Amino acid sequence: MQKPPDDQDTSQFLLYGEYTDAEELSLYHNDMTAADIPCIEQIAGNSENPNLPVMVLDPDLMIVRVTESVSRLFSKHHDNLYKPFFNVFGKSLDQEALQDLLVSIRSHTTGFSWSGTLSHKTPSTTALYTNTTFIPLIRDNLRVSGYVVHFSDITNEYNKRLRDTFQGIMEAAKLKDNDTGMHNERVGYYSKKMCDYLFENKLYSQLDPDFIENIVFLAALHDVGKIGTPDYILQKPGKLTDLEWDIMREHTINGTFILASHPDPMAKEIALSHHEWWNGSGYPFKLEGEMIPLSARIVTIADVYDALRMKRTYKQEFAHEETVAKIIENAGTQFDPALIEVFSTIHEEFNSIWNLMRDPEESGSSIRDRDREFSGISDSAF
Repeated sequence: MQKPPDDQDTSQFLLYGEYTDAEELSLYHNDMTAADIPCIEQIAGNSENPNLPVMVLDPDLMIVRVTESVSRLFSKHHDNLYKPFFNVFGKSLDQEALQDLLVSIRSHTTGFSWSGTLSHKTPSTTALYTNTTFIPLIRDNLRVSGYVVHFSDITNEYNKRLRDTFQGIMEAAKLKDNDTGMHNERVGYYSKKMCDYLFENKLYSQLDPDFIENIVFLAALHDVGKIGTPDYILQKPGKLTDLEWDIMREHTINGTFILASHPDPMAKEIALSHHEWWNGSGYPFKLEGEMIPLSARIVTIADVYDALRMKRTYKQEFAHEETVAKIIENAGTQFDPALIEVFSTIHEEFNSIWNLMRDPEESGSSIRDRDREFSGISDSAF
């Protein structure tokens, strides 16, 4: 970071916390000269961290100083940091957070300060989450003359907290329906394999690294709505009645409610639509074609592949080759034909996942007959 002139008097600048009577403060909007910029090196030098990730804004929120730590932090997400703050970071805030920030840094009630989480995303990188704090710089005339903005990378903490929360929900669902073995996890990895291929070949513009990273876990939550399915249906050893099947199908809607607080819309898309069919004969809403979200169309293939490979009370497990043939046969009816073309290219990857993560023999032998949701394939096969 460029140093200020040696003769700059930094004593005229105070951090807001050093002055208590906020009622007397007001914003100072005159253009700042170079001499007016506070000595950020002095601020950084008072920190135990020599690479303090901070930037300095003038009162009009133009970025005028950036530490090397900030440059490194955002090197993959923002090209040019010397612009108005919101030109760089405006898309990192939702509308509510943006409004809160603008009000807070202009209000003596909040001490002209603000703290919140920014989400930095690009089409070619996974999301970066930062805890971001605005601290006003106060001149000796008790006017705000700019801001120090501190960034802290909380990406790992954010993702872990989110996954731990919903991992608990998935484990609770398994306690109710504990005969599925590693089915959920395998569905997540099949889905990622397909997304990897789609991304590498640039087949769908909405696919980005976040989509691929998130679908592994979110696909595994596809049946979490079965938490709301009565135990007598989940634990019934024989075939279900029509009424019981109607109740079973409600797990798609239940799952959407359970995952309503997840920040990624993909969670709800998969839970709600992974039993929709390409030809419009699925459930719960009989969506057809590209009305079905891409994520759900991918998970549908992964879900059915694994169901056919698993041993049931009424059938032996299908071999990989037979499973592939049955899925390809249903392209254009149950499955997106474009995705089936991809599946036909990478299906050996599915087989590798199955062999690596397959359940012990005794686990699969007890799985009950409650999968009429795969009826388009199952009824014709058994």
